[in-house]
Amino acid sequence: MSTLVVVEPDVEGGVPSPTTVNSKLSSTPKEDSANEPRSCCRWVRILLIAGLTLALVAIVVALLVLCTRPKAKDERRTEPHRENHPVAPHYLDGRYAIVEQDGARIPAGGELSIYFVGGSNVAWQTWPDQLHGYLQRLEYTVAPQNYTHQDIAFKTEEAPICDDETEYSSLATPRIARPGWGSWGFAYDSMDDCVDAPLFGETTGVYPFRKIAGRDVSCLNGWACEPKKEQAHQMVRVSDIAEDAGMADVVMLSTWVNDFKQQYCKYKCYNGTYLEQSEIAPITIANIRRVIQAIHVVNPNTFVVVMALYSDAKKSLVVEDTLDEIAAINTLVEAGVAQEPNTAFVDFALAPGQDMFQITPAGHPNCRGDRLMATQVINKLFERRVLGRALSLPTGKNATECLNAASCRDIDDKVCCQAAASCRVDPAGACVDYSAGVGAL
Repeated sequence: MSTLVVVEPDVEGGVPSPTTVNSKLSSTPKEDSANEPRSCCRWVRILLIAGLTLALVAIVVALLVLCTRPKAKDERRTEPHRENHPVAPHYLDGRYAIVEQDGARIPAGGELSIYFVGGSNVAWQTWPDQLHGYLQRLEYTVAPQNYTHQDIAFKTEEAPICDDETEYSSLATPRIARPGWGSWGFAYDSMDDCVDAPLFGETTGVYPFRKIAGRDVSCLNGWACEPKKEQAHQMVRVSDIAEDAGMADVVMLSTWVNDFKQQYCKYKCYNGTYLEQSEIAPITIANIRRVIQAIHVVNPNTFVVVMALYSDAKKSLVVEDTLDEIAAINTLVEAGVAQEPNTAFVDFALAPGQDMFQITPAGHPNCRGDRLMATQVINKLFERRVLGRALSLPTGKNATECLNAASCRDIDDKVCCQAAASCRVDPAGACVDYSAGVGAL
């Protein structure tokens, strides 16, 4: 005698209950014909139960595969907003202290494309290239696009050579760079709305001006809007900017620094009219918004970063007397562009008393200032939930103390080192000195 135990479903509770089936081997070759139908039914039930069990296992496995598979790029970009719960700082490959969050538009280690538009600071400075380098070292994939209107893909010879240039020198960072230009040079498609008028400082001839925020602004481009210079008659069409920028996930705009430097050329771009900073700001805001709106017509999902005006310089040092004035300008412009969706304003501080600017070309942040600009862009993109991973930076009083740190060797906290003006975290994870760059001083 042997006993076979079969598990059958319990009709009421759904809990399987054992049923005992006797399988008696007869000593004679003749089977009991009366037991034959019952034996067949039992085997049918056994087969049915086995089939159902296999089906249930297959369903569970399929659900697990669907729940754990990686999300496609398009799915990640459209997932609904989730509450932000950044984790505590931890370390990426033993080098950087980082923070991460779920639900960002571009997840940690994801793919994105970037684009830059600006004046001399995107050509004669390294911050676009440093930003690209940081993104790569944070394990993002910076994808190339078929941009057709970029001028350069790396900083020019006027920019200094930074201590860590080998970490990003092989990267192509596309940008439209027009040294000396004001914000109006990037905001229009034609000169159809320009009206000829006598030019301040010129005894003969008339030159084109347009009304922007109620003020006369030159339709010519370049430093001082000098009509005799070739670049004065060049044009960067806002529709061309939008065509390229619309292919990028994130676009950095730094087109308006020279709007607030007109005192050095007798306000020629404003036809010789002295304007207060508060009167220039509406001109700047109007032009920046035109560019943002044009980009968002092409791609409303492109995230636009507007860079702040950096402090005034006296040789290599920050002019501390005008810091409040610069802050007031930035507050006005930030409030003006805040009306645009998918847009953020990135402010940043440079360390007083330390070499933060290049001597030549004058007034442009050096490698140290550029590193601070790059890290603050990443910080803002993390804050706005565009990026899922960023460098961990100090806040409040600690941020100021770290920015002004005098000795890198005395910093034992990577978070602090990452925010220190004259320091950087080297590939071995140590906090080391970071110079102004070769050619900066």
